[in-house]
Amino acid sequence: MRLFGAQYAEVLRRHPDIPERVRIHEIVRRMINYLVVDLVENSRRLLADAGAGSVEDVRHAGRALIGFSDPVRAESLELKRFLREQLYNHYRVRRMTRKAELVVSDLFGVLLDDPRMLPPQYLDKLRTAPDDKSSCARVVADYIAGMTDRYAIREHKRLHDPSELT
Repeated sequence: MRLFGAQYAEVLRRHPDIPERVRIHEIVRRMINYLVVDLVENSRRLLADAGAGSVEDVRHAGRALIGFSDPVRAESLELKRFLREQLYNHYRVRRMTRKAELVVSDLFGVLLDDPRMLPPQYLDKLRTAPDDKSSCARVVADYIAGMTDRYAIREHKRLHDPSELT
């Protein structure tokens, strides 16, 4: 992976003794910066080459005027393939994803079945919403969408574990 390898080598060269966690953060930061800078510079070039001076010019250009340069597009695709194969489809990540789906799905079902278990501010939203199943589903979904992963897991446990009294 050229994109990762180049940034990794540069971080090691500049900061050979930094802790691994800081090194990873710096590599990711540099990769993002590299991609953003290329996207902006190449897009400026594409817009200028097309003579685009307005939104209408962009709409009628007949081709994309925002995008990576060819070499960086290739590096980006290589990184995406690697991440899909080695990270997103890793068995541990898939297990965690499945558990998260089960928690969210169960929370949604339980709270939709008995919305009186929602916190007061969401019950207030429910009282002012139309009295139908889709409005209730929207309020429950909004509540769950605002949860962090840890909070969702704790809330799921509170709803199902008899030793959790609140």
